[in-house]
Amino acid sequence: MNQIQEFHHEYAERWVHAPDAFDQKGGLYVIHLGHNIAKSNYSSGPRQTGHYTFHFVREGEVEFWYGDHRVVLSKGDMFCKFPHETYTYKLHPSPEPLRMVWLAFNGSQAAEMMAMSGFTAETMYRTRVLDQDMELLLRQVVQTPKQMNKKHLAQLNGLLYRIYGLLIPESHDGASAQTKDYWVQKSLDFIHSFYAEKINVNDIATYVGVHRTHFSKTFTEEVGLPPAAYLQNVRMDKAGRLLRRTRLSVTEIALSVGYMDLYPFTRAFTRQFGCSPSRYRQTAAPRKKDEAPNSR
Repeated sequence: MNQIQEFHHEYAERWVHAPDAFDQKGGLYVIHLGHNIAKSNYSSGPRQTGHYTFHFVREGEVEFWYGDHRVVLSKGDMFCKFPHETYTYKLHPSPEPLRMVWLAFNGSQAAEMMAMSGFTAETMYRTRVLDQDMELLLRQVVQTPKQMNKKHLAQLNGLLYRIYGLLIPESHDGASAQTKDYWVQKSLDFIHSFYAEKINVNDIATYVGVHRTHFSKTFTEEVGLPPAAYLQNVRMDKAGRLLRRTRLSVTEIALSVGYMDLYPFTRAFTRQFGCSPSRYRQTAAPRKKDEAPNSR
């Protein structure tokens, strides 16, 4: 590790990373991070930033203001900051020096991950999160080399996901899965992800945790097709695209869209398109831009 440096209101070690176009494609990507020991005049804000930040209190106490809220946080607690929200924090008198670790980040998944973790603009802190597992992750964070290459950044972004893995409550998916919209969408995601495997309606219902009869009835009402027909359509759409746009053999295509044998695939394809796969390939005009698969 590099030596900690002295600044006006703290002793700190800081890392800064300017994300490039590749980084910004990620669901989560780190912008800067660090750890500090606060001086007696330690304070920050009121100010806003354009990113999310986690601050973990490893020792001492800190006062944190956001909106009309004020809270004093101590060892083991944390607070977070949302983009374009005004916040202030400063040292709170304590027998122990204030020590914190922070991690700033953005990404297309950040807002949803914050919501899954229970953080909102009205609830920007949590107490007693710094257990043994979280402390181990934070140690790995602060041991990241300052001159970060892509390998180090990938490892650091992975640590950020693991931090979220500890912050998201165990009950999150269980509570959400009770809502119809949630498990119907989850079943669609499952179909589009695993249509190439040997899955059936019972597998889909089991995955979303809903009784098969209720699942089939509700899915049909919401999507407009029974789940078996929707799965079949997805497979046929993928098969048609492969026939038009690749030189894969019909057998390879059959195996690639979830059929274990050529003959049931050929029968299903012929029923769907009115001709055999080989005939379809001969007559289908090549296209520069295909239509999207069945809408989700």
